[in-house]
Amino acid sequence: MELSVGVVSELIGQIYQAGLDGKWSGVIDQLRDITQSNKALFFLQKLDEPQPLGFEFRTNFSHCPQALAEYQRRTLEDPYLQVSQQIVEGEAININEHLDVSSLVDSEYYQRILLPLKSHYVMGGCLVRDGIYESIYAINRGPDDPAYSASDFELIKIVTPHLSRAVQIYKDLTLYKRYSSISKSILDQSDKGVLVCDAQGRILIANAFANQELEGREDIQVTNGSLRLWPSAYNLRLHQCLTLCVNQPHATGVQEPILLERPDGETLLVSIAPLDRSAGLVDIDQPCCLVTLTKQNAVRWPTLMKEYGLTPKELALIQAINRKKKLQQLTLEMGVTYNTLATHLKAIYKKMGIHSQAELMVTLGLFRS
Repeated sequence: MELSVGVVSELIGQIYQAGLDGKWSGVIDQLRDITQSNKALFFLQKLDEPQPLGFEFRTNFSHCPQALAEYQRRTLEDPYLQVSQQIVEGEAININEHLDVSSLVDSEYYQRILLPLKSHYVMGGCLVRDGIYESIYAINRGPDDPAYSASDFELIKIVTPHLSRAVQIYKDLTLYKRYSSISKSILDQSDKGVLVCDAQGRILIANAFANQELEGREDIQVTNGSLRLWPSAYNLRLHQCLTLCVNQPHATGVQEPILLERPDGETLLVSIAPLDRSAGLVDIDQPCCLVTLTKQNAVRWPTLMKEYGLTPKELALIQAINRKKKLQQLTLEMGVTYNTLATHLKAIYKKMGIHSQAELMVTLGLFRS
C-alpha cells in the first residue's frame, strides 16, 4: 500500500477532530477503506461502568447479527484480544505476527464467531490502558483476503499514537461535560495533574495533584507563576504548543505529548490540548488551554507501604533513594545522622525481606504501574 503524505496528514487531522467532537465513525471508516479491510472496531470504556463511552463497529459487508451478539457476550475469549494485552498505550500490533491463526480455525470460537465476522488477519493498537479506562481499535481482513503487508503495518504504527492522544482528549472532555464548569472538574481530578494555562504558560487553575507534582522538581517547575520545563528544548516545545492551542482552538498538530524521563525510572507525560470555547464548557474569561500531567511507570507507594507495613518516615526514605539520593545527601535534608539513616534502612530491608539496595530497586519495580 503506497500512501501520500497528504492522505496520512488528512487522516491524522480527522483523528484529532474526532477527539474534540467524539465522531469516530468517519475516522474508523477512513482507516478501514485506506487499508482495504473488511471491518474496523473501536471502543472506549470505563472499567467499572457497563456502557462504553464510545463504540464503533463498521463493516463493508452484511455481518451476521448472531455472531456479533455472541462476540459481545464472549469478548474476553477472543484470542486476538488476549494477544493484545501485552502492549501498552500508544503501541500498535500486527496480531498475526504473534499468533498462528491457522491453529484456531478448527476451534468452536473461530467457527461460530470469527469466521462469520471475517476476522482472520488483524492489526490494531492500544489507545488507553490505565487501570481505569480501556480503549483499543482493530482492523480485519478475512481468510480469503491477502495478509496485511509491512507497509500496511507502518501506517498503523504511524496513526496509533495519534489515535491514543485523541482518545485521551475525548475522554477528558467527556468527563468535563459532566460538570457545571470546567473549573470544578479540574479541581476534582485526583488521578492526574490538570492545569489551565494561557499562551505564556501562566497557570490560571491547577488541581492538588498538579501542585504536588510541581514541588521540588527539576524537570517541571513554576517560575514567576508560569509553567516551565527542563531542558530548554522541552520548554520551547511546550510554549510553542501553548501558543498554538490558545490561538487555534481546533489545531490538530499540537497534541503530541512531551515525555519527561526521570532518574528513578518514572516518566511524566505532559500533554497540551485545546479548549473548545464554543461548547459552553469554559468558564474562564481569557484565552487558555488544558495541560495534563500523567505519571507512567510510577511506583504504587500506598500499596508498597501497606504490603510491608512501612512507616511514613520509612516510605519517605525509600522514595528519596528511588530518586537516586545518597544517604550522605539525606542527612542534611532529613536532619538526622548518617548512622541513623543506615539503621532505618536496615529496618526497611528486614521488613521487605531483602538485603541490598539492588534488591530494593527490583522490588520497587514490581510495584510500578
